[in-house]
Amino acid sequence: MKKEKILEVNNLSISFKTPNGLVRAVRDISFDLYKGETLAIVGESGSGKSVTNRAIMGILAGNGNIDTGEILYRNQDLAKLSEENFHKIRGSKVGMIFQDPLSSLNPTMRVGKQITEAMLVGGHRFKNRFRDLYHNEFHDYLNLETRIKLLKKDRDVRVFEISRNEELSKEEKKAKTKQVKAKTHDKIVELKKDLPELKAKYLEAKKAAKIQIKKEIAEVKAEEKESFAKLREDLAKKKEALSKLDASSPSYEDTLKAYKDSKEKLSNHKEVYKRRFKVTKKEAYERAITIMREVGIPEPEKRFTQYPFQFSGGMRQRIVIAIALTAGPELLICDEPTTALDVTIQQQILDLIKKIKKERGLSVIFITHDLGVVANMADRVAVMYAGKIVEYGSASDIFYDPRHPYTWALLASVPDLDTKEKLLSIPGTPPDMLYPPKGDAFADRNKFALKIDFEEQPPFFKVSDTHYAATWLLHPQAPKIEMPKIITDRIVKYKADAKERASESKTNKVTSAGEENWAKKEKKF
Repeated sequence: MKKEKILEVNNLSISFKTPNGLVRAVRDISFDLYKGETLAIVGESGSGKSVTNRAIMGILAGNGNIDTGEILYRNQDLAKLSEENFHKIRGSKVGMIFQDPLSSLNPTMRVGKQITEAMLVGGHRFKNRFRDLYHNEFHDYLNLETRIKLLKKDRDVRVFEISRNEELSKEEKKAKTKQVKAKTHDKIVELKKDLPELKAKYLEAKKAAKIQIKKEIAEVKAEEKESFAKLREDLAKKKEALSKLDASSPSYEDTLKAYKDSKEKLSNHKEVYKRRFKVTKKEAYERAITIMREVGIPEPEKRFTQYPFQFSGGMRQRIVIAIALTAGPELLICDEPTTALDVTIQQQILDLIKKIKKERGLSVIFITHDLGVVANMADRVAVMYAGKIVEYGSASDIFYDPRHPYTWALLASVPDLDTKEKLLSIPGTPPDMLYPPKGDAFADRNKFALKIDFEEQPPFFKVSDTHYAATWLLHPQAPKIEMPKIITDRIVKYKADAKERASESKTNKVTSAGEENWAKKEKKF
């Protein structure tokens, strides 16, 4: 059965304009994500993990620029999507859980209001229906405008880059700047030719949508007017019948009950009528209570009216998860959601994310610097360093058969209860991405580095159909390098742990994300 691809990132490069020059935060990365899958992106702070996912969410800082590449979600390129069109995706299709729940929540606002806020603000159903009717035409017009803005932004970045290049003379800088501006100008002029036609189509579609919505609203009001008239008439009859009876009459109780039922029916019908136009406070409250219960918050009715400071760190993170789930996204980005929590609470949050993923059929991108967290969460893993993906494979590939020295270093630096050897630290610091290294970015910190590592970036070498690593050590002519002993010892331990988990899973009839792959891979060793 062919898997459904949710997200595809191709050759993505992102830079940030700073007073000192351009910081190359992400450099030519590619990955994809399938429905129901968890992809973990692992690496040190500053490796480009969060920047990549902020680009997917369309929330890059103002000085950030997508230099090249595309981010395809359901065949839409998010890298070139207008902010107006992003509103239809951000939250409702792609949700995000941030690192620190305390800074993610407003300390002066009750948590119930924070959970329901987006539902109420974006819950005008006829308004949304109106926008949907002319969305395609508006989408095309805005996206062309956005392409023009992005070209101008890219031009400014290129001009800034030329001005900071000390290898060029003043005349060369002037010539190159003129060339870049002329090239961009020609592209913009060509694109602007299509703007008037697209704008006319969008305005025409909007006018037709306005007529259609007025008609639909009138039909709903007429239908409800008739329904309300019948209900009010029925209520008036029951009220009149009740007024004619004495409280001691045998039929008084039955008549009173019928009157109350009729009154409640009218009240419920009013609520249903309001819901045809917008998400009501009652509807938002009901949905919030359901989601709070789903994420494991006890006594949600009581907690609904409390403030963030009245919650523990773990409970605050559950509130943040609840907010992310209110719009029913199909892709959930978790940006180190357990970093600010202690170890016992971390496991609870990880278990909760796995449970929600399974129940809702979500696809998850999980960002972390902790490979220990990845072990039981991920189906596939991308290891990032200095803005590049250096190793990419299934969870079992990365833990059982790591090939990149940086992945070795990460695995060797993770403490566990059984480790007897001294943990290996990674010497040095990551490179300054104002001046990206010519060769392999990890070469200066890599004791296994070859001469070519300092001269040329390694391509991806295929280890298996699911496993790739960008290291010259995999080149056929490279010398044979043995994996550090601490890693081989840990692989033996991982196999034993995987076998034990597989046994427990059979007993409990529960399989965690990635564990099936682990069990299958373990049999091959």
